[in-house]
Amino acid sequence: WWEALELARKLVLTGAVLLIPEERAFVRLVVATLVCVCYSVAIAIVRPYNRVEDDVLAVATSLVLLLFFLGANWTTIFLGIEERYQGADPADVLGFSSLTGLVNSMIALVGAVLIFFLIGAIFAARRVAKLPTFRLVSTKQLPELTLAHGLKWHLFNSHIWSTGQDAAAVIKKQLMLLLPGVRVFLDVDDLKDIGALEQYIRGTQMVLFFLSQGYFRSKNCLREV
Repeated sequence: WWEALELARKLVLTGAVLLIPEERAFVRLVVATLVCVCYSVAIAIVRPYNRVEDDVLAVATSLVLLLFFLGANWTTIFLGIEERYQGADPADVLGFSSLTGLVNSMIALVGAVLIFFLIGAIFAARRVAKLPTFRLVSTKQLPELTLAHGLKWHLFNSHIWSTGQDAAAVIKKQLMLLLPGVRVFLDVDDLKDIGALEQYIRGTQMVLFFLSQGYFRSKNCLREV
């Protein structure tokens, strides 16, 4: 769904705004600016990418594009004041007495944002690299965890409550630390209807059988088997 949203944003910025009449060009800039603001906030909240550094760089590029549109807005206002109000000083409204000063300030701001977020991405990548997680030997990155259509969990932790509950909880906790994003079914967290036990099994990619004392004497465990 994120790719679809990204495509929609590009279509709006490069095509849909042209539906606004040319004589209302400033409205085009306002619409594009609002789209960039919403998209930047969405990236910061949703964090759609697997790697933290990718999320940081995505926010940075979105903010840079937003700054470009803000610069275009201010430039349009600056030129409009000069053309339509003879003798008026744009500095009274925008704080800049010349267009060159406005453009240079925006360029400096864009450069500062890029440097700041680039440093942030480097620190984020180093911090994540120090975490004890499973990584692919070929890419040194976290494996991409996918689920087939109709499946809800990666792992079903089958155990008997009386002798295996504590160990099963530890297994789930450690897996979630070592494989961020993994979905592990644990009865104490996810079981809502004991009568639908087989349905939970069918909605899981893999089943882990934790064989502790009394496992095969449990009717529910035998149902899971």
